[in-house]
Amino acid sequence: MVVFQLIGAAVEFGTGYLVQSRLGVVGLVLLTLALVGVRAREPRLAGWAALLFLLLCLQVQS
Repeated sequence: MVVFQLIGAAVEFGTGYLVQSRLGVVGLVLLTLALVGVRAREPRLAGWAALLFLLLCLQVQS
């Protein structure tokens, strides 16, 4: 159980670092909001944050 939590924390840290380096603070905030919405079982918060995160990713690519 502890091993899975450590692995999950490492994956979240790595993902957060990559998002912040690529998309900046706004991307990190949107990713955090999406994760919090999923964990809190708030589909509206998670959906809006995921949509805005996707739009930010598409804007950075072009």
